[in-house]
This record gives sequence, C-alpha cells and structure tokens, in this order.
Amino acid sequence: MKPKVMVYTASSAFVLLLCFVWAISCGSVHVAMSDIISFLTGKEGGSNYDIIMKIRLPRIIFAVLVGGMLASSGAILQALLKNPLVDPFITGISSGAAFGAACAIIAGVSGLILPSIAGALVTMYVVYRLSIAFGSLSVSRLLLTGVMIGSFFSSLIMMLNAVFSRDLVKVVFWLMGDLSNISPSLAIYGALITLIILAAALYFANDLNIMATGEDEAKSLGVRTEFIKVIYFIFAGVLTAISVALSGVIGFVGLIIPHITRFFIGPDMRYMIPASFLSGAAFLLCADTLARTIFLPAEIPVGVITGLIGVPVFIFLMNRRKNI
Repeated sequence: MKPKVMVYTASSAFVLLLCFVWAISCGSVHVAMSDIISFLTGKEGGSNYDIIMKIRLPRIIFAVLVGGMLASSGAILQALLKNPLVDPFITGISSGAAFGAACAIIAGVSGLILPSIAGALVTMYVVYRLSIAFGSLSVSRLLLTGVMIGSFFSSLIMMLNAVFSRDLVKVVFWLMGDLSNISPSLAIYGALITLIILAAALYFANDLNIMATGEDEAKSLGVRTEFIKVIYFIFAGVLTAISVALSGVIGFVGLIIPHITRFFIGPDMRYMIPASFLSGAAFLLCADTLARTIFLPAEIPVGVITGLIGVPVFIFLMNRRKNI
C-alpha cells in the first residue's frame, strides 16, 4: 500500500473515532468523558450507560453505515460512468426508493424499509432495461435514463404530496434525510449486506481500473466489460437502495467524498472503495451530530446539514479542478 494511501486511511479512521466520541457526548443530556471511557472499556453501569447503549450508539452505527454506503456507491458510479459529477442519486434509484416510502407513509404502513427497497429494485430494473443498446449496457444511456426516471418519480412524489397534503410533513422530513428511525436488527442486516458487496467490489476492483483506460483495451486484456458494468451497477444500486431505505434521501455524501478521497489517494479502486467508506462514515456522523444538537431540543433533517456543507465544498473542488 502506498504511503499516501496509508496516511489518508489512517487519518480518516482517526477522524471517525473523534466524531464517534463527539456524537456520544453531545445531546440533550451531556455524557462525560469518564462515562465514555467506562463504556469503551466494557464497564456497565453509570447514569448515562442506557443513554449511550440504547439511544446514541445505534444512531451512530446507522450514520456510519449509511455514510459509508453512500460514499462507496458514489466512488463506484463515478469510476464506472467516468463522470466526476455522478452521485448515487443521479441513477434514479433514490427517487424510486423515495416514491415507495412516500406511498407507504400515505397508506399508513408502519415500516418504510420494504416499500423503499421495492421501489429501488423496480427502478434499478427499469433503468437497466432501458440502458441496453445493441445488446450491451450503454453507460451514457444509463446516465440519461437515470436522470429521467429520477425526475419522473420526483414528479410523482410531488403529486402525492399535493393530493394527500395531510401527510406532507412526514414525507418531506423523510425525503430530507432522517436517522432517528433506529432499528438495531436492520443495522445488522444492512452491515452484513454492505460487507458482502464491498468485498465483491474489491475483488473485481482491478478490472474496473483497467476499464478506465478504455473498453476496447480492457477487452483485449481479457476483462469481461459487460459483466463488470452490470455487476458494479448492481453493487451501487443495492448500496443506494439500502441507505435510502434506512435513512431517507441524503445528498452530497456520494458526490463530494469520492472527490476528496480521489484527490488524496488517486483513482485506484482497490483503495478508493474502503477509503471512501471511512470518509463518508465520518462525514455523515459529523453531520448527523450537528443536525440533532445545533438547535436543541429541536432536530433538523441531516440532509439539510449535508447540503449546507456539500454545496460550498463541491464549488471549491470544482474551481480547483478546471477539467470537471
């Protein structure tokens, strides 16, 4: 592993640890550092143990998982589509998941996970089928189709909000990102699926690196380009679907984090995927901590914070790199 990769990865892990401690300590009830140290060393008891274990730790795990998934998905899609402006939501998958969740909210269904995943899977299938040109997956068609499908589902959501205005607040809050709907069992399943997908993505990462030089050259070197395009689209789509199902629509994590990571460690996907996961986890954990503490006792959607941070950061990065 290159020294700069090691330094960046270690730095991201350290920042994530700092954000972890900060997230545990901050809230309507302040948790002292002594209680945090007791918790980390495995000592039960203390006045704040239940607050840490039952309220803040599950939310921290959610934020780490969702942030890592979004950043990894963004890194994969930017490499696959060879476009630095791509993020997980431009494929339309998030809008499909959001439409499924909006329908569930309006119908009064208690759980949003299955409806949102169903909406995401249907969208993935439609985008994939419409992106086939002359027997192969066209990257440009996939990009354009994703944008159009996403706009279509966004219009449907707006129509539902207009017709069923009584549920407007719930739908809008969820669409802006919400990590308060904590379910430890869902976090465990999501973590297992994410681990499997990231392991598979790393296994084929060198093939994706070769494809960056051009599909014709990659084919001459024995890379199954069609298989790689399809499998990575599925990887990114499933990661996006799960993150949207768990937390709603949270923008900019999958856009700016891969940019920052690539700037420091380069485009090698063998390092980009795990480094992006760590950086995305730290970023979203920091944003969620701000979202739930900046206006105590009120809480604002975490997507508002990521947008407020993400827009100026992306403009700064865009101005630094004229080739974007």
